[in-house]
Amino acid sequence: MKIPADIHQRVVELTDAILAAGQSGDAGLAGSRYQALLAYCQATAAAGRDHPFLWETLADFTGDDHLAIGHYRHALALALAGADAAADYAASICLALAERHTNLDESSTAHAYALQAEEHARGSDDLPLHQAIHQFLLEHPSAAGPH
Repeated sequence: MKIPADIHQRVVELTDAILAAGQSGDAGLAGSRYQALLAYCQATAAAGRDHPFLWETLADFTGDDHLAIGHYRHALALALAGADAAADYAASICLALAERHTNLDESSTAHAYALQAEEHARGSDDLPLHQAIHQFLLEHPSAAGPH
């Protein structure tokens, strides 16, 4: 799934602003920049230009695991519904979901998402993604099943 250039550019601008605010130690500014990213994601979706990249990125910048999981699930639904090949998106999103569920001590759900990540990655030639999934499964033996 190709990311429209204008969407990619705006999301990068917004995430750079979040990072800069965080590095400066200004939590209030970082929070307002995060809200700007959330508003952009919502407005872009409302305009009929929804894309998994929006919600995966928003989730990546969301500190609350429960809230992030909701954003990742939205991104995953978009990735799986897309007409274009979305193996990279789906695998990356499932890995992030596995990590967030691990943070919440939900190992069976993490296990399911890790295996989904591995399955989706079979359609991807993204070697670092394959390595990250494999590493997750190695580091979380309770999440590693037959694969």
